[in-house]
Amino acid sequence: MIEHTTTFTLTSAILAAMTVGFLVRTRRLAVNSRRYGYAVVGACAAMCAAYLLMAAELLTVTTTGREESIARFLGYSIAWGTVCYVLGAVSGADRRYTLAAFGAILISLWATVASWILGGRAGTLVSLVIVAGVIALAGVLYGPLAPGEKRTGSERTLLYTRLKKLTVLVFVGLLVTGMLSEQNLAFTDAFVGQTLATYLDIVWLAGFGSLVLESAAALGDTAPAAPMNSPPTAGDTAGNSDSAGDVPKTVQRAE
Repeated sequence: MIEHTTTFTLTSAILAAMTVGFLVRTRRLAVNSRRYGYAVVGACAAMCAAYLLMAAELLTVTTTGREESIARFLGYSIAWGTVCYVLGAVSGADRRYTLAAFGAILISLWATVASWILGGRAGTLVSLVIVAGVIALAGVLYGPLAPGEKRTGSERTLLYTRLKKLTVLVFVGLLVTGMLSEQNLAFTDAFVGQTLATYLDIVWLAGFGSLVLESAAALGDTAPAAPMNSPPTAGDTAGNSDSAGDVPKTVQRAE
């Protein structure tokens, strides 16, 4: 059987390669849209660092019968925060709804850690908090955070819908994996649980990055306008070349 440290190291290498790839693609976006690409890069880099810490067996806590690193959940806290940031920006909804979605995610994530540490009946009771967090998340994503027709265009609505579905599916999958783990309901052993979680992490980050970086039109509509004193881009220079000889009307009248 493959050692956990080997799996974690290999996963970290895969995520490092994905981070570099996402960074290259982000640099190809319009300047105003790159903040959303950098959010993708940040999410992937956070999980890459988390897997390195897990491979080094750092930041461990005692769970029911074994030591587990909470580095994964620290990485999740950062990565899911960037997902919520992009969802909120694309949606255009009030920021409090973005914070509500992020809060629901944090509650479920760290309730999972608590259920592993407590175990027994206490761990089962904490699992109810996990379920409540998932229900709250779905309620926000499908309710007040959902984009309205008046404040978003079709491209942004499509991107939000795709990200919403990915978020719900992956997040529920991760939490179900945690609840079925050896430390909680013991339906899976350590190897199976870690393998499932690792697979879901890679699928989630690859899907998140691909959806965001391939939606240039939606990001362009989401991004704020460039400031008046910002330097012109190459495209702006090319677009203005035909009118280089134009003279303001006030100057023409003066002449």
